[in-house]
Amino acid sequence: MRASRIPALIAAGALALGMAACGSSSDEGGGSTTSAAAVDTTASTPETTTSTDTTAGKTSRGALTPPGAKLGFGDTATVAWIPPSRFSATGGQQGYRLEVTVQSIEQGTLDDFKNIDLDADQKRSTPYYVKLNVKALEDVKAGTDDPDIALKAIDDRGQEQGEVIFFGTFDRCENTDVPRPFTSGKRYDSCLTYLVPGGGSIDEVRWNDGPSRKNEVSPYFEKPIVWSGS
Repeated sequence: MRASRIPALIAAGALALGMAACGSSSDEGGGSTTSAAAVDTTASTPETTTSTDTTAGKTSRGALTPPGAKLGFGDTATVAWIPPSRFSATGGQQGYRLEVTVQSIEQGTLDDFKNIDLDADQKRSTPYYVKLNVKALEDVKAGTDDPDIALKAIDDRGQEQGEVIFFGTFDRCENTDVPRPFTSGKRYDSCLTYLVPGGGSIDEVRWNDGPSRKNEVSPYFEKPIVWSGS
């Protein structure tokens, strides 16, 4: 589904899910019970991209929401997204301009997974769903990359949680693929699923992708845009 993640193996005719690895510990529908498996992730090999130099918070195509901005649910940020397949560690990054809106963080129940065979740790976890909307402000050439992978869900302990990846439909929280082609003016709604261990909760969502000068880290890396309910 995503170039930057390695999927779990899918049994014939079954819906599977995988947990995308991250910095933290740790479908609905008829038919037979399905299984869940933890999967490792490895970033796709970066490819060099040519782009113009930038300054913090601005590109030649207009102002971006500044690094460190604090937003509420329903607020929209204007961001510059660098597709992982076009990332360069040394080249200046300009990115594609998008409008990103985190609409809500919703707590679910394990009943949402009634047709999925969870392991012991997952059965002790609490589901959370992040609903969002993304709009292209220019024609985006991203290959198989999806902008919503740039969003990071942070729990009540300040740790990043890994998204659950489904192979098949999960009606409670449908992760919609980016439209292709993703041309200027197009938008799509999506939803990201998390299973938070230890009675924790998802408290905020961060965007830390953005433009950078040559041989420098984007200022958004240290000062992400943050959506929260407070």
